[in-house]
Amino acid sequence: MSEKADLEKKAVGTLQRYREAYARAEALEQEAAAARQDVFTRLNRLEIAKAKEVAVRVRPEIVAADQAAICRLTEIRIALSEATAELDSAFRTLAALDEQLGYIPGVSVAKPNGSYVGGSAEENGELP
Repeated sequence: MSEKADLEKKAVGTLQRYREAYARAEALEQEAAAARQDVFTRLNRLEIAKAKEVAVRVRPEIVAADQAAICRLTEIRIALSEATAELDSAFRTLAALDEQLGYIPGVSVAKPNGSYVGGSAEENGELP
């Protein structure tokens, strides 16, 4: 296998890794937003009760649920940080491969005239 074919194979694998990391990060961002909303809702309820000067008697199960919500948000943020690091790593690898190959296999690029350039040497007629 030629060096160019090896680079193309690596680029295809890296592109897949990038897409998976992107999807994971996007899903975690949505989870984080929902978890953050849950934490803020819980805090608002407590603040409203305090503002009304209602005797706030917090039951242990409510405290446990509040703590669980905060822990879940923390876990999601850690996972999001890891997914973002993976996304960044895949992006940097793709950028290096793009520099070496001059294109990313499987990715079409629009020309200024509106037509598309194929994403591989085979699609561009460079390989038999």
